[in-house]
Amino acid sequence: MDLQLPGDLDVGHWVERWDRMQERYNVRRDERLSTVVEVVAATQGAPRRIIDLGVGTGTLALRLLEAFDDAQVIGIDLDPSMLALARERLAGFGDRFQLIEADLRQDHWVELVGGEADAVVSATALHWLSPSDLSDLYGHVARALVGGGAFLNADHVASRCAQVGELWERQRREAFARGDADHADDWDGFWRAFGEAAGIDLAAYREQILGEWEGVEEGLPLEWHFERLRAVGIGEVDCFWRFGGDAVYGGALR
Repeated sequence: MDLQLPGDLDVGHWVERWDRMQERYNVRRDERLSTVVEVVAATQGAPRRIIDLGVGTGTLALRLLEAFDDAQVIGIDLDPSMLALARERLAGFGDRFQLIEADLRQDHWVELVGGEADAVVSATALHWLSPSDLSDLYGHVARALVGGGAFLNADHVASRCAQVGELWERQRREAFARGDADHADDWDGFWRAFGEAAGIDLAAYREQILGEWEGVEEGLPLEWHFERLRAVGIGEVDCFWRFGGDAVYGGALR
């Protein structure tokens, strides 16, 4: 579905507001995103094709396009409101940035991409998937990669120790409270304000499009991810950055 934003909407204002809101929930977000770009560069040199799963407003895609002058970045998302912002935000990159509206809970996106990629990346999106859907997605990622291609995900991860999990949750709440002092939106507040500016009831619209999600908000333990990545042929799995309940992890297709 194509969502048309009002012509006078200040897209720059809304993507900046989105990023500030995201920083409330994702401690040291800038470090996480920079790590993804750095590991892609270290392992792939000068990648030609990169797939960004759950591209959102295009924050990570922008960094990749700026870092790799010859790369095409293909952003995939199911949310038309996010796709509309990403389209406007990155229009200046022309054909180097492509958007695909697709549900990551299905495998059709692999065919829509139309070829293998040097890297598949994601940031703060895959925890929306149920464990079963995420396990299946890893198999689809392996199909989308060239041999030696990298998969990197910056997202929430859990601890198997309940006390450590409680510590990380307390750190997250403290970071969220600091966001209040900076006057950043919370999740519901952003969508309410953005919907009013766009003249759309985005809560109802997104519920109609996205349906029910069954993800694990705090994420799953790294060992869970490593086991399933290895099972689909993605080896050299590692954690490349971590702060409490947030991490950058992944590996390379054997």
